[in-house]
Amino acid sequence: MKTYRGALIELHTWLKDRRPFALARFGDGELRILNGQFNRYPEFRYDPADPAYAFFRERLLESFRYQSESYYVGIPCPNCVGEESFLAAKRNSRQPERQLTWATLFVNSNYSYFRDQVIEVFAERRVVIVCHGSAVLDALPFPVERDFRVGTNAWRNDYHLADAIADHIAREKVTGALFLFCAGPFSNILAHRLHTLSDQNTYLDVGSTLDPFLFGSRGLTRRYLRGEKRFLEETCVWK
Repeated sequence: MKTYRGALIELHTWLKDRRPFALARFGDGELRILNGQFNRYPEFRYDPADPAYAFFRERLLESFRYQSESYYVGIPCPNCVGEESFLAAKRNSRQPERQLTWATLFVNSNYSYFRDQVIEVFAERRVVIVCHGSAVLDALPFPVERDFRVGTNAWRNDYHLADAIADHIAREKVTGALFLFCAGPFSNILAHRLHTLSDQNTYLDVGSTLDPFLFGSRGLTRRYLRGEKRFLEETCVWK
C-alpha cells in the first residue's frame, strides 16, 4: 500500500541512484483547468470562455494522460479534495496505479524531509531550473548550470520556452541532468514534453517548495512555508 512518507523516500532513493524519471503534479488548480472550470491564482489563470486557452488545456491534458514506466503523475488525495474528486482524478488520468502518487508529495508533513534531505541531493546533479524572472538563484543550496525564466501565467504566455528548452537538450545532448520546474501548470507540460524528447534526464515539478530560497522573505507564499503547524502535521492518504 502506498504511504505518504514512503513514496517520498522512494523518490529520494531514485535521485540518489541517478535513476531518470519525471514527476508532474496536478493540484486542485490544474484539475480545475482539466475540468473546464474558471481559475484565477496569483501565478496563473484559466478562462474556459476564452478560446485561446483551448490549445494550452489540451497540452495539460496530454501531460496528465501521458504514459511511461518512468513518468509519474501526482493527484490530490481524498483528504484534500474529497473521495469523489480523488477517484475522478485517478480515473481521468488513465494512469496505471503504480504511476500515480500525491500532488502534495513535497509539502505538508513531508516538507521537512524534502527540505532537509531531498534538496541536498540536488547539489550532486547538473541542475537546470525553470523559475520566475524575479527569482534570485544565489541562495539556493545547490549550483544551477542553466536557468530559464518565466512570468505570470507561464503556461500560456511563455509556452514558447518549451521549444527553447527542448532545443537546449537536443543541441547540447543533455543527459543525466536534473530539471526543476517552478512554473505552475507549465511545469507539467514541460515534464511531459521533455520526457518524450529524452527520458535520460530527471524532470521534477517542485512547485513552491523552493520559494524561500528564490525570493527570500517574499517567498513565504504558502502556509506550510510559513511553518503553520496544521499544515506541517498534515499527512495525505491514498485509497
